[in-house]
Amino acid sequence: MSAVTKITARYQVTLPREVRRALKARVGDLLVFVQQKDGSFRVQAVPPRLTDALRLAGTHLSSQDFRQVHREFEESWEDEQR
Repeated sequence: MSAVTKITARYQVTLPREVRRALKARVGDLLVFVQQKDGSFRVQAVPPRLTDALRLAGTHLSSQDFRQVHREFEESWEDEQR
């Protein structure tokens, strides 16, 4: 699939319908842009409940533990996308 969108003067974009559907993105989700080794970016939609949970966990974890939780999340997210 290929889709095109335009960056506005405020650096905003509208996600085309087919992209929203493919990402299963909804209003309020965060989009995470992960740079790949080849310089391209992979985009993932993260539901707000999950981001709230990570933020809350981060206030109660050491920075090292938070990084570990984040790394484990990223690995499990990648597994789910396959």
